[in-house]
Amino acid sequence: MKQLNKVITPAWECPKQIIAYTSTRIGGVSVGDYAGCNVGDHVGDNPDAVALNRASLPDAERIFWLNQVHGNHVVRLPSKDNQADAAYSNVKGHYCAVMTADCVPVLICDKKGTQVAAVHAGWKGLHLNIIQKAVALFSGQPSQLMAWIGPAICQRCYEVNRELAQLFSAYSGAIVAGDKPDKYWLDLPAVAQQQLSQLNVGHIVQSRLCTYCNNDTFYSHRYATHHQYANTGRIVSVIGLR
Repeated sequence: MKQLNKVITPAWECPKQIIAYTSTRIGGVSVGDYAGCNVGDHVGDNPDAVALNRASLPDAERIFWLNQVHGNHVVRLPSKDNQADAAYSNVKGHYCAVMTADCVPVLICDKKGTQVAAVHAGWKGLHLNIIQKAVALFSGQPSQLMAWIGPAICQRCYEVNRELAQLFSAYSGAIVAGDKPDKYWLDLPAVAQQQLSQLNVGHIVQSRLCTYCNNDTFYSHRYATHHQYANTGRIVSVIGLR
């Protein structure tokens, strides 16, 4: 994994006209619980600080920001509709982006470098097959797509109840019995990878970066909750056609 200043670039051989990265909390002007480069404008941070943080991102003026609602709606850019949890684009200069703080960001492109998508895949989105809906917008065969599963909470840091765990019982190794009665460890990145594989996506790369374990580099909602922080920020995963 290659780190450049405040952003991390996927370890894939994508076409040269594709730009793809995930921001970190390193740098930025936010303070307090949001300390660093918080790009979330919906979490209570100073709006001026968020605006400055967003402006510091590569190709900031090309990013389309979603109002994410933990659903499975996908917008095709350019669009006036921002009430969604994924975006697709085949137009230069209209970059797809999703914010996360433990949920799974999935960046997708075709091997020709003509189509891209960004998906916010929390447990709700994964259960509602948001990745499938995003992949369906691509023309051509899924075998010609590549996907990057970005920084997200790892299985050992994501304890859930039996009811939630059972939603993903069909995915190999995705749930493991926890240390407490009726508690389980859920592997959201593994679910995302298996869903992509089931869709026959040709090339899948895992970042294997945990937002909770690396809370000094990323924001983690669960880490903030466990440590009695009132709020936390968001990172963003971006993909676009130059």
